[in-house]
Amino acid sequence: MHNTLRQSHGRWPHRHDLEPTQWDRSSDLRGERQTRQRSLPQPGRVESSMSGSQTIDREAMRKGLQAWLRQKFADLGDLTLSPLRFPSGTGNSAETMFATMAYEADGEHRERALVIRRQLAGTDLFLDADIRLPHRMMEALALHPHIPAPRALGVEPDPAPIGSPFLVMEAIEGRVVDQVPNYNVEGWLADLPIEQRREIWLRAIGTLARLHRIDWRQGFSFLDDRQRGEPGIDQFLAWTRDWYIWAKAGRRLEVADAALDYLMANKPRDTDVSVLWGDPTPANMMFGPDLSVAALIDFEMASLGPGEADLAWWLEAEENFSTLSGVARLEGLPSRAEIIAHYEAERGRPVADLDYYSMLAWFRMNIVGIRFSDRLVGEGRMPAGTDVLTNNPATMLMARKLGMPDASPGEGFMAMVNGMAGAGA
Repeated sequence: MHNTLRQSHGRWPHRHDLEPTQWDRSSDLRGERQTRQRSLPQPGRVESSMSGSQTIDREAMRKGLQAWLRQKFADLGDLTLSPLRFPSGTGNSAETMFATMAYEADGEHRERALVIRRQLAGTDLFLDADIRLPHRMMEALALHPHIPAPRALGVEPDPAPIGSPFLVMEAIEGRVVDQVPNYNVEGWLADLPIEQRREIWLRAIGTLARLHRIDWRQGFSFLDDRQRGEPGIDQFLAWTRDWYIWAKAGRRLEVADAALDYLMANKPRDTDVSVLWGDPTPANMMFGPDLSVAALIDFEMASLGPGEADLAWWLEAEENFSTLSGVARLEGLPSRAEIIAHYEAERGRPVADLDYYSMLAWFRMNIVGIRFSDRLVGEGRMPAGTDVLTNNPATMLMARKLGMPDASPGEGFMAMVNGMAGAGA
């Protein structure tokens, strides 16, 4: 999650070189979700890291990708792939690589900048993780050009070519709002005039609201997981519950357990069904040179549910990088109330039950923390038995909401934060 794609620029080839008929069409995820066995993996088991070149030599990976691309785009002549680049600050839900594909087409030498996302199989943050999901999201969003996303070029569920399933997409010219260092303190956003900071934020929220206005039946039926209930809050909560049970691995987590009980008992009624991005943050949105929204990225948590779930995630992620980090909010950014008002105006309806969805956001953020801390322990980068599972910002906020004893962040949480920064948070 929190993918900061500084995607490479360069010479942009003609798009007709890669015709839509050549794209790899992944299988129907909806059908697979309905028929897949729901036996949860062994709780708490996290295998060794699949990141970087620890499991496969980088040159071997480049050759595997080059062979795969040559097979996919067999009509392109003399196709070669540059050495892979592994930038820092590209998230924890999948490994990101940049490369340039050179080829001959129509008698001309051309180049195309690519981004490759490789699934971290064995240490996935999310239940039912499948690299085909973000690929399907990008394909579906291509039918809704008012919601910008990278162009999906192919997906490979077979780990054979590079050691783990992966997808390939076009590189987008743009930049994201960095989380490391904190965008409220320094970076290109802080260097902008105050009025432009505000405009960027409002454009981002407007794009999120427009995503939620899409009829999910227009190309997003693959997100419908009927085995977990009707589309909407029922399905969303059922998957979240299963994700938590899988992640907590039989451990007793008093605050989170109580939070789940609260969420199930206080479920809002009469909610809408929106296409949810899942991880809407400034770090997962690319901005073009003109400060417009160039692309949404990082769809590993995409699902169906109430739009308020995405909005609350954005709001609480902002809190995490300001108040909860002991940092003043960057001057010029719209207030929480202004963000909500702008979302409502763009969405065309008032929001409801945001207190509930804030609790849900904290709960989901806590699950991400559980999985990531287990990954760090499994890799030997953090000692087992720390207090990170019970003392972190999410559990602190949930405990306060529930009237339970304080669960303020401790040393274990700081060790995890340092690990996330090292992995590219």
